[in-house]
Amino acid sequence: MRQTWLGLISTSLTFLLAVPAPAQLKGRVWTHEPLGIQVTIPDGYSVVPLQIDEKWILAKFLSDKAYLSKNRDWNREHHPLMRVIAFTEAAKKSAGVEVQEEKDGSTFIGIGAVPYQGYRDYVKRHRSGFFFSKEDEAKVGGQDCLMCEVQINKDEPKLHLYSVVFRRPTFEVAVEFEVLEDRLDKLERSCMDALESVRFTAPAATAGVTHGDGAKPAETKKMSNRLWTGFRSEWRKRPSLERSEIRHKIEQEHHAAVREKTPPDWTVTDTKHFLVVSHADERFTARMVEGGEAFFEWCEKEFSTLGDDYVRRPVMRLCRDFDEYKAYHFDSSNSTGWSLFDDDHEIGTYRDEYNGTSGKDVSNLFTGILIHYLQEMDPYIVNYSPYWLTWALDDYVSSSLVKNRKIEFRVDDWVRDESRDMQREGKLPGLHKILELDADGFTSMMKVERRTGYATTQALRYVLGPGQKEKVFKDFLRTYFKAVISAAERHADQWDAKPGKSAETEEEEEQQAKERADKSKERRKQLQKEINDVVFDKIGDKQWEKLDKGFDTFVKAGK
Repeated sequence: MRQTWLGLISTSLTFLLAVPAPAQLKGRVWTHEPLGIQVTIPDGYSVVPLQIDEKWILAKFLSDKAYLSKNRDWNREHHPLMRVIAFTEAAKKSAGVEVQEEKDGSTFIGIGAVPYQGYRDYVKRHRSGFFFSKEDEAKVGGQDCLMCEVQINKDEPKLHLYSVVFRRPTFEVAVEFEVLEDRLDKLERSCMDALESVRFTAPAATAGVTHGDGAKPAETKKMSNRLWTGFRSEWRKRPSLERSEIRHKIEQEHHAAVREKTPPDWTVTDTKHFLVVSHADERFTARMVEGGEAFFEWCEKEFSTLGDDYVRRPVMRLCRDFDEYKAYHFDSSNSTGWSLFDDDHEIGTYRDEYNGTSGKDVSNLFTGILIHYLQEMDPYIVNYSPYWLTWALDDYVSSSLVKNRKIEFRVDDWVRDESRDMQREGKLPGLHKILELDADGFTSMMKVERRTGYATTQALRYVLGPGQKEKVFKDFLRTYFKAVISAAERHADQWDAKPGKSAETEEEEEQQAKERADKSKERRKQLQKEINDVVFDKIGDKQWEKLDKGFDTFVKAGK
């Protein structure tokens, strides 16, 4: 029997809200009942929230105390971090669960993030420049285990991992500490005491457990924004009211899951455009919310006519410092930058003492808000906008400030100065050349001259500033994004078609990879030509000369 999208959402939300919290912290003792694990947390460690889709991460704890590296060249601070990670057999065979709908209306289960296959796989996927300096069989609490130490030497400051790994009949669990390599004299004992405190309080049989947090398959079902990114054409055939109801339900489900996984010492607040989850002080939180709301309203003013879908309120997560921010995001498998976000993507930042009360730090939120808003309008904008524009927009919004609850778009000193230096040296590209660059053309120019990015930012600033006096640049971004959508619609079905016969030899695989790369390059060129033909069709050679001259004057003036 066919189920409707809304029916599936309601069912999955009921499952979500009915699931009891599997892990508890009483005093310093943390217990995970479904897997029967108990461990004593060192004094001075605080709970770090978990991302809702990483079921195999059971818990994170961050030391309140920072340790300073002895390396005089770097002089970096680091907060020790403790993680508990589970690798259940059932989780290894699955990959997260999300409900989607095919063109004929039938439903199927999609694939989410790929679970870890064991502790070594976990380390390999999150670290570089590491080696296992110790892997010894041992016993803790009468249970066989593997004591591991890992040295991470690629980055600064150098880190050291202390871990204990238990292999049970139906799962494997690891407790890991991340500390500074040159502070082991101060930290080793507390790490080892915690690792040696691990106990199993329940039988090893865990047949009902399929994910690290104890959730069963039905309880992990969730609607995904794959409904409008993976099945965009079908999504847009749905009535506007139904699409709005679906998005409201997805938002409700996601916010409920975030609330459930938020530690009690964090604040959770609903605002007009966000669910704000904060571990920072009230003053910083208020400043971030005010700036985020102002920028969201700017997005609505500029781009609300690009689509008719309800724009979901994203989560704004505010961490108390960089270490907590890093600890929260470290295990994430989410994509970042100008690529399609998962529906659990969050807009996040942390309190940075360097920026003080200048308001500059709020702009760290703006790129994430912008991409979220544009994807909600139409995923083709995010998928097919050229690199020169996404690069320039990142610079444009991240350099802005909030003053009197309004956005002021400013230019960074280095962007202005480096562009002016290029002009003096005769290396500044013309406005015409920049605005018509395809993705590969921009990448090639960046390889030859890294300052091309600054010139690109100035080009966008000119178009959105003095260039607005020219009729051809009126409503430039809206016009451009509509052209992107239109061009992508003409070719998306062809470009998204499934590949042909799979390669049977290494030579065939290499040949197919080359053919795919060549086709992608040609498609990007074709797409860009069609966009340019629409956006710049009324600009003749003489007007381009005038515009190039205006841009040159703009850069020279250092505005």
